[in-house]
Amino acid sequence: MAEPLVSGEPARHRRLELLDVLRFVAALMVVCFHWLFNGISNGKIDSVPFTPLAPIAVYGLYGVHLFFLISGFVIAESARGKSSGQFVVSRGVRLFPAYWAAMLATTVVVNAWGTTELHVSVGQFLANLTMVPSLFKQPAVDGVYWTLTIELTFYLLVLVILLLGQGRHLDSVFPVWAVLMLLVLMFAPHVSSLPYLGGYYAFFASGAIIATIRRRGFSLLRALGLSAAMITAFTFVGRNLIDFNDAHVFRASPVVVFGLIAGFYVALCLLWIPRVGTLTIPLSRPVSDLTYPIYLLHAHIGYTVLQQLGTASDLWLVYPLMLIGLMIAAWLLHWCVEVKGKSFLYRGFGMLRRPFDSVQRTMDRFALRWTT
Repeated sequence: MAEPLVSGEPARHRRLELLDVLRFVAALMVVCFHWLFNGISNGKIDSVPFTPLAPIAVYGLYGVHLFFLISGFVIAESARGKSSGQFVVSRGVRLFPAYWAAMLATTVVVNAWGTTELHVSVGQFLANLTMVPSLFKQPAVDGVYWTLTIELTFYLLVLVILLLGQGRHLDSVFPVWAVLMLLVLMFAPHVSSLPYLGGYYAFFASGAIIATIRRRGFSLLRALGLSAAMITAFTFVGRNLIDFNDAHVFRASPVVVFGLIAGFYVALCLLWIPRVGTLTIPLSRPVSDLTYPIYLLHAHIGYTVLQQLGTASDLWLVYPLMLIGLMIAAWLLHWCVEVKGKSFLYRGFGMLRRPFDSVQRTMDRFALRWTT
């Protein structure tokens, strides 16, 4: 995933250019993981061998964790002061149109040139329009889209809080949520894999708390919440590291993995330093704009290109050309959908604002009557 994978800039704040660069780094990590290791390991690519970079590319998997940290940070800021309708419109515009366009492109490419394993049926395509194809017992059009479902469920949690008129309490909700996840991990670990009760959600909570500390400073609750979220996150990573090592040919070093995760936390916490938040980094905005399209387009299309063009002797040329092609395709997707279509998309998704705000007002009135 991230928003994340898909997160926009924090509302009413100067753009944090370090965050833009970190988002792009996360995307490149995931691309390396899929092109240099995962596609070959899981049999989706059988025309090329592992390269000497494969043992390093294994760690690209953890770019997803960085995406989720960033998403939690950004959503904590962008949801603040918004109504539920405003939040739905802003997230809908950011998440779905580029996803639909990338899904269509992926379907066309893999059905025309990909292996049978990658082909997309009509029913599968239609189910994936919702971003939650598992509800219809259909697989994702592209394997990487599972992260978007997790992202969407995080948005749903924030939306429910806004609908209940509790948006002003988000700064307290995230630390409490983190503490609850740790309690579940300690006393009911068998349910910690359920949505909102642990796992990747600890990274969302971590990012949100880091953002709150940056804006409001430390408090006992925030310190406890961040500590709880980090314990839950590192425990989750450690448990999945065992499964990962058992399943693949290259073993991931626990030292490297935990060092990476710790580095992600440190990188975000650097934003607590005012001077870091005002850093000007060349090209940070353009590369950030390409991040979500890169993530959406790279996997199954990349597998198909490698399968068709790659051989053991020409990978030194094919991989760089694929990366250039991916950047161009990502820019086209961003420009055509997210830039040129922006006003149309906001008008279309804007129709959702009124009903959600109406529900929120109703809940506000109910809460007022209950308290009086």
